Amino acid sequence: MTEAQFRVTADSETPIVAASGDIDLANVAEFQAVLADAAAGVPALTVDLTELRYCDSAAVRALFAVAATTAVTMVVRENGPIKTLLTISGLDRVATVTTRD
Repeated sequence: MTEAQFRVTADSETPIVAASGDIDLANVAEFQAVLADAAAGVPALTVDLTELRYCDSAAVRALFAVAATTAVTMVVRENGPIKTLLTISGLDRVATVTTRD
């Protein structure tokens, strides 16, 4: 079983969805639901991926889908596979990607 945790903080005008663990086909529906709920009725959303170890193309599709309707800022670690995946997939061209160690 793939383990991931999704947490939403909505204390400001821009909700923050924090994902940790691994996101793949086994749990992407939950990730999509969390993103959709957090993005409902707001112009911008932050997705914190700094604690994410792995994500596959299903997770990338979920991020593209939310970025199509909402201004998304993704926070990733400076070095690592998640930042590389966002660049290769082109997500960094439709959403803002910032880094944090």
